[in-house]
Amino acid sequence: MRFTIPDFTLLTELAPKAASLAGRVIIFHFPTHTILELLEAQNPILRTISPRYEWERVNKYGEIEQFAFIVHRYVTDDLNKVFEQAKAWYEGVLNSFDEQHDAIDDFLDVWERRSDDLPN
Repeated sequence: MRFTIPDFTLLTELAPKAASLAGRVIIFHFPTHTILELLEAQNPILRTISPRYEWERVNKYGEIEQFAFIVHRYVTDDLNKVFEQAKAWYEGVLNSFDEQHDAIDDFLDVWERRSDDLPN
């Protein structure tokens, strides 16, 4: 039997009192032990950080979202490949969130249109 894990995962804080990751999006890439942090591309601190990877995504409303990955740690000779894979993976995460919100909205729309079936 072979156990597999995904190449990427989100690192989050478990203890509510731990402020080190509060509100931050940290991504770990298992194969290369790369730790990335996702920031909005307009963050003024970005210009001083290298290496970084800036990218855009068109969300479900047609708005352009600008992001950047910065690197905390890595063990790879091809960091650009990790950036590209992380971008594709995180876009998939965002797309699944959009789809879940759409499904919830559709459910609520149907629920609101139902007649009152409770006894009066």
